Amino acid sequence: MIRKTIIQILSSKWLQHPVFWVLSLYVIGDYFAISNTIQSIDFFYSGLFHIPLFFLVYVNLGLLVPKLLQKRRFVLYLLSIPAVIFAAYGLHELTFEMLLPALPTEYYMVSFTDWEVLVTIFVIYFVLTTLLKLSKSWYVLQKVEKEKLAIELNSLKTQVNPHFLFNSLNSIYSLSLAKSEQTPETVLELSNLLRYMLYEVGDDTVDLGKELEMMESYVELQKLRADESTEVTFKVTGEPSGIKVAPLLFFPLIENSFKHGVKAVSNKAYVHIVMVANEKDILFEIENNKGQVDDVEQGQFGGIGLENVKRRLSLIYPGKHSFRIVEDEQVYKVELKIEL
Repeated sequence: MIRKTIIQILSSKWLQHPVFWVLSLYVIGDYFAISNTIQSIDFFYSGLFHIPLFFLVYVNLGLLVPKLLQKRRFVLYLLSIPAVIFAAYGLHELTFEMLLPALPTEYYMVSFTDWEVLVTIFVIYFVLTTLLKLSKSWYVLQKVEKEKLAIELNSLKTQVNPHFLFNSLNSIYSLSLAKSEQTPETVLELSNLLRYMLYEVGDDTVDLGKELEMMESYVELQKLRADESTEVTFKVTGEPSGIKVAPLLFFPLIENSFKHGVKAVSNKAYVHIVMVANEKDILFEIENNKGQVDDVEQGQFGGIGLENVKRRLSLIYPGKHSFRIVEDEQVYKVELKIEL
């Protein structure tokens, strides 16, 4: 909280602008100092020198950059630069020719800066403040995009929970209708899964070992929807413990396979799951036969869950994953590889 407050203060223009101008007053005063050490008269001269600089900088920041440059009106922006610099040069001359004599001061001075040096200083301030403005705008844009990305990822993550809960409750409902002795154990299994989803997947990544443990529990829940002839295998190769991965990526793929694979008509129903994990990458394959889908679950094959996984992969592992679907009339297979 304290760190966030400090960052907000440091990023405030009410602090940044005064700091910039104080440093500028010192630099200009030191540059035009009449002796080896900077004196009060040098600061006085620097203050007068900054009047056209204030005009130049704030016309650029307040008008030219937001109205022309950031709206990609580049030609008008480039044409405006000489005009503003010329106006600043005129203001510089008026400051020392008219304003200075009217001030009640004991100092008497004239502008002794060559026009080439003066224009060079104006150009430097113009370019410098433009770059600072653009860099800050870019930083703010990146921050906004990052916040939008976090919101979208959280939204995609929470989409998994209701979908998963709906199907699990259907399974438990079927058990309760049959007065199965498995009902209490199944409710406990679902409770553990929900606890994991609610309290342990809040971070960006989770331990793959723990994720696999929950996936196996989820498979056991999904097997309740299948008959005894359904063949379900879950093979894990490698050492998943200690490997970090985005949470809940594989659940929708498992859900999708059970949704379509355990309802075969002529072929034997099956769901085969394979995961190979090492420090460099994760390979996840899941294959099922194509079966019929209940009316309540009718929809595009793959549905929301598959699109959810694709979108999360593109956001979390851009350029570091491959997602391939292989299918024919009887088989549907998903191959997912993630580079760590």
